[in-house]
Amino acid sequence: MQENDYNEENQFCKKEAKNMADMLLANKKAIQSLLNERKPFNYLCKYFGISNQTMRIRLFNLFYFQTAKQVIEEEKEVKNIFIYSQQTIANYIYKNYKLSIK
Repeated sequence: MQENDYNEENQFCKKEAKNMADMLLANKKAIQSLLNERKPFNYLCKYFGISNQTMRIRLFNLFYFQTAKQVIEEEKEVKNIFIYSQQTIANYIYKNYKLSIK
């Protein structure tokens, strides 16, 4: 601690600890249940008590590998898997809620 504040090295640890706590709060089964009920994005944030940015990160982490697997299985030509996954997640989660977590 430096003058009642975290130093630069500790800021990273603090952020990692918060991300882990948020993951525990917004667990996979609970998120899937709310998505199945077609609850809006803002509802998810309020339900779990986490910020919009944290919820976006949580949803991305849950769905990224699934969309990557889909690209491989369907042999799609994708230049940037990260951008493709973000677009796919946005389309499914925020608009249609048709993508399920496996």
